[in-house]
Amino acid sequence: MSKHRVAVIIPCYNSSKFIRETIHSVLGQTFGDLEIVAVDDGSSDGTRTILESYLPQIRVLSHPNHANLGEGASLNLGINATESDLVAFLDADDIWYPDKVKKQVEIFQKYPDVGLVYTNVHAIDEKGNILYEFFPQDFRERNIAGGILLKCYIGTSSSVMVKREIFEEIGPFKPHLYSTDHDMWIRIGEVRKFYYIANFLTAYRKHEGQKSLERRMWEDGFEILDEACKRYPYGAHLRRRRLGILYYRLAEHDWRHNDYFQGLKNYLLAGISDPIRALQVILARE
Repeated sequence: MSKHRVAVIIPCYNSSKFIRETIHSVLGQTFGDLEIVAVDDGSSDGTRTILESYLPQIRVLSHPNHANLGEGASLNLGINATESDLVAFLDADDIWYPDKVKKQVEIFQKYPDVGLVYTNVHAIDEKGNILYEFFPQDFRERNIAGGILLKCYIGTSSSVMVKREIFEEIGPFKPHLYSTDHDMWIRIGEVRKFYYIANFLTAYRKHEGQKSLERRMWEDGFEILDEACKRYPYGAHLRRRRLGILYYRLAEHDWRHNDYFQGLKNYLLAGISDPIRALQVILARE
């Protein structure tokens, strides 16, 4: 028998279209010892009513005055309101396949030094049709220092399960960050090992209403990078490579939005930060 219990945190904002399917995927897990908490982040549609229809199978929380405080604040509220030794996250439009929780718990039982377990993921459309796979068959978690800082290869928090004790060690999600999950995975990677399960156990739903990749996501990346380099000896070379990626992403965003002057400036900064990668990008486009 498992000694573990799992808290499931589901942040919800205007999620009425998909939230029933999401909750059903949790209730249908083959691992039964779950503490399910949905956090209504100030929804203005019928999300709250739908969530309350599942009481008492789940708990429904909200911020004071039903405020909309964002994903980070909602995740922190859910974590603080639960007690299970393992914590899993699930976006309100994604789904889990039945063995997802069970297989992740088995990894924590087998490898005590692992702090975060994530799975392979299907991207699906609004009707649940599979669009593509997140990771190729030859993908492996290498646990290289700075790997998750350089690129957030954990594509969705819905695939992640974490030991609660880690939050007590490194602190909560940072609500002011757009990419608060990337920041969290970086901080966890500095103190614990990751484990990747190649099985497809999570489905990430792509649809028109989901959060878009805004410019702020890349702007926040500079703060995340600065704080990371203060905490951990990543080295100047990795810092420059990450700066190159951030400037390049900003340039791409600016160019698509017809801000050509700012776009050219950021392309130049990307090339100065990481000239080798800049050359590779140029050659790939010829």
